Amino acid sequence: MISYEEALALLRTGTVPLPRRTLPLAVAAGEVTSAAISARLSVPGFANAAMEGYVLRASATATASPAAPVRLPVAGLIAAGTAPPCTPDRAAAAGQAWEIFTGAPVPAALDAVVPVERVTRVAARVGEPPSVEITSPLRPGQNVRFAGEDFVPGATVVAAGTRLAPHHLMGLAACGIDEVSVVARPRVAVLTTGSELEQAGADLAPGRIRDANGPYLHALLPLLGAGVSTAATAADDAAELRDRLGLLARTADLVLTTGGVSAGRLDLLPAAVREIGGEVVFHKVAIRPGKPVLHARLPGGALLFGLPGNPLAVAVGMRFFVIPALRTLQGLAPEQPETAMTLEPVRGRGTLRFFAKAFADLDAAGQRRVRLLPGQESFRIAPLLQANCWAIVPEGSADLPAGSILHTLPLYPADSCPP
Repeated sequence: MISYEEALALLRTGTVPLPRRTLPLAVAAGEVTSAAISARLSVPGFANAAMEGYVLRASATATASPAAPVRLPVAGLIAAGTAPPCTPDRAAAAGQAWEIFTGAPVPAALDAVVPVERVTRVAARVGEPPSVEITSPLRPGQNVRFAGEDFVPGATVVAAGTRLAPHHLMGLAACGIDEVSVVARPRVAVLTTGSELEQAGADLAPGRIRDANGPYLHALLPLLGAGVSTAATAADDAAELRDRLGLLARTADLVLTTGGVSAGRLDLLPAAVREIGGEVVFHKVAIRPGKPVLHARLPGGALLFGLPGNPLAVAVGMRFFVIPALRTLQGLAPEQPETAMTLEPVRGRGTLRFFAKAFADLDAAGQRRVRLLPGQESFRIAPLLQANCWAIVPEGSADLPAGSILHTLPLYPADSCPP
């Protein structure tokens, strides 16, 4: 049996990112960038009005006041989507204003926009254009969005190893990006094992139980950016398990199994892995729950994680072994735990690292605190429904007093794919 840190190091050194692929931007949400993406266009692409009003030279309004408003003739209208009109030089432009709509281009000789609600429009007299009265000075650049103020060509918009969310797509589209290079999504095969498992139905025969692990894994994997390529159940039969593993090794990047990894006569997974030519990387880690976890490399290079069958052992195996592997496959950086102060004494687990169902929040002073929930046994699902994080009790620790500091991780990574 090895420590958790040793197991994690073996996992990461034996896992490499998957190949790249190119996708249209429109279908790239949830994918992970394989390289930094730079802007192709300036954003904004040209100086434009931040609001509807009148564009003019700020210097023309220097003396404006309610008692002595500045009156400027309106030379014309500038609408969004049109080319900026040719305006006279700066000196001549200072004597006029142009009505302008939000997003419309600001002519080079003009440098400020006064909002429409802050002017009084004076109707045109015969032979004269209409005019506007301004009662307070404007500063240069007021209510103008300048070219390149948000992005400039060549600037990094999204870093490598970023899971693309809708706001990333907004920025990339604005910068002229039509397609992106991303890491291929991991293909994950799920195999729940156990002759006692039923997939559906409220009425169970004696000795049978509902498969809770399968639905959990099928719901969680897409949130992690993985695709479920195969989902199956196998009985406690050595030949069936061996045949299924051999098939899955050829169709997946990562194989997840539940059950069959402890020390009983029907814990058949370790032998099945070896019989198909797989290499066991580690089997049994000094943790609770989930100590019998197995990690192997199958023929052809697929990774395998054999998780114990108890639901919370599956949840811990996913959070602390499979998720780090999936992040490495996708080129994502390792997560960094947060710290929190315990509200109550915490019992140590001797030589085992303990992953506890927990709830964290902030106290009135803004300090993060954590409470381990009752019912930490690995078969108990109900406390997990009340949890919002895992609290990590380090191995080798004695009982910890209230006020001790623990590391925590949220139930799911902060950069999980949106549902």
